[in-house]
Amino acid sequence: MRDVLQLESPVAFHDRIVSHFTILQARSGLMLSLITICLTISGFSGHRIAAAGWVPALLLACGLLLCVTSAVVLFTGPLQLRWATQHACDGGLEPTLIAMLDLRNFRTRRYHLAKGILMVGLTCYMSAVILFVLMEGFRL
Repeated sequence: MRDVLQLESPVAFHDRIVSHFTILQARSGLMLSLITICLTISGFSGHRIAAAGWVPALLLACGLLLCVTSAVVLFTGPLQLRWATQHACDGGLEPTLIAMLDLRNFRTRRYHLAKGILMVGLTCYMSAVILFVLMEGFRL
């Protein structure tokens, strides 16, 4: 940590960490938009997909559960609201920057976990939709 502080001014280093929080917030918001679209579409056509058979219904339910789980992980990680000025430590600048880095790393891990859960959830969801389309196509 001391090496980084010697290479860069503490204010610039602090600003860079704050920009990392901004990036995580923006990307998490985008993921939340995808989750919202998935849930909204299911509200309109989910019952028809589930009526196509037990496999599409199970895939749809798993997909929705995983998407909501991903949202919970986002809300308990990268989307937590905490101002950069709340990280001040008694030990001075270096412990404060280390605490901010630890929080950034925690939120980044949560973001990647939510991303993985969402990808599996969307895969289940899209599999249900594809099965529905194929099954309904053969009934025509």
